[in-house]
Amino acid sequence: MSLSINTNTAAMAALQSLNQTTADLTKTENAVSTGKAVNTASDNPAMYSIAQNMTAQISTLSGVSTGLAFSAQVLNTATTGLSSISASLQSLATTIGTNTTGVDNSTLNEAITKTLASIDSAATGAKFQGVNLLSGQTGNGTTYTSLSTAMDAQGSTFTQNGFNVTSAGLGLSNLSMETKGMQVALGTTTLTDTSKLTFSNTTAVGAAATPATATASATNPAVTYEFDVDDAGAQATALASLNTASGETFTLNTDGTLKDGTATNITSQTTASDGSVTYNLKSGKSVVQSKDGNGNTVYTVNKAFDANGNITSKAVITNVNTASTSALDDSTSGTTASQKMVKQIDLMSDAMEYQGFGVSRDSSNNLTVAGNSIDTSATSIAATGTGTGTAVTGAAVVSAVVQAAISSVTRTASSIGYSSTTISNLQTTTSSLSNALTTGVGALTDADLAAESAKLTSLQTKQQLAVQSLSIANSQSSTLLSLFRG
Repeated sequence: MSLSINTNTAAMAALQSLNQTTADLTKTENAVSTGKAVNTASDNPAMYSIAQNMTAQISTLSGVSTGLAFSAQVLNTATTGLSSISASLQSLATTIGTNTTGVDNSTLNEAITKTLASIDSAATGAKFQGVNLLSGQTGNGTTYTSLSTAMDAQGSTFTQNGFNVTSAGLGLSNLSMETKGMQVALGTTTLTDTSKLTFSNTTAVGAAATPATATASATNPAVTYEFDVDDAGAQATALASLNTASGETFTLNTDGTLKDGTATNITSQTTASDGSVTYNLKSGKSVVQSKDGNGNTVYTVNKAFDANGNITSKAVITNVNTASTSALDDSTSGTTASQKMVKQIDLMSDAMEYQGFGVSRDSSNNLTVAGNSIDTSATSIAATGTGTGTAVTGAAVVSAVVQAAISSVTRTASSIGYSSTTISNLQTTTSSLSNALTTGVGALTDADLAAESAKLTSLQTKQQLAVQSLSIANSQSSTLLSLFRG
């Protein structure tokens, strides 16, 4: 090979080797310092892309986890409030049940008033960061009365509707020993598809209320409760009442959900985690379709609202499914119409109790109904042969009202408890999934530091040798001077 001062092939080779070694050394040092083998797309485009997608999912799950933690605290706060309310009601039930003899009504009324105050305090105070699931209305520090949070990275939402367990929401407004209930004389009447029981509190609260002059408000909304007999599964009476109460036109699906009977009548709808569906109407009203504890379809028509969006007037229509009683009116099987009637009354009573009424029945099939601040002057019973109800008073009525409130609080506590368990399970699932994704990203991008350490030592040695080789190659041209010395 010829020697040239213009072209130093040895130096070029040494320089190329040094540059490659330096690049490899830089990459290895970066891996050692960051702990990652794949830091940028240039390191490994496929792995980098996959890791980035997984990292985005981890970030999303972190947000989901934060929302679930917040929701858990809201539910825990509601549970604490419910425990306090339940204790107050249990104490009141004991007071009324054991001290009605020999104790004047004013003393018992004072105990009732203090209990109602403690219930309202617990309900309105059970808020966490502006969310209160027990107050039933916004204002006084409460911004939201329902809870909604993402429960997975796909955007699925967990929704917990709120409740009203204030004294008004439990039908205890102005409760006193003079509070009236309603006795409904059903006698031996077999109920049909056209039969219904309707109770209204108008805007009345307790015995001292004056429906003609009372003003509906979020604290004491005007409410009508209707219980429609559905002996054939047609839901015709409930549908007619729903259309009348809402002022809209609907038809029903077989599961009780609404069809839009008028074009663009329903502007939007949302489904909560408990299965209830809220339909927002173009009129500004809304209809909530849900199921009670016996599987009966319940339609709540929210008809009027105050400036804060709180409900001031509504109708609660329960479609009481009595189709299962048809077989009880069959002489060939030895059953009688009387047996059918008794079973129907039981189903109606269960439906009323689920809506917060206290119901008892005597041997003559007379129902005593109390609770929900019903206005005895505005109660109608549209069942053949039953006539109208009559007002009744006494400790038994007050006890029935309190027991109905206890049942309502118990059902609310069960719903909140179920939601708490659901949130807890979602938190566990989210945490496990996040951990699995984090492990996956590590497997794709993390460096093997033991191997990188060995490579680092090797490359450092190679770099030193490359520098030495380049130095030797660069010195070769100077040796040519010796050929020209005299």
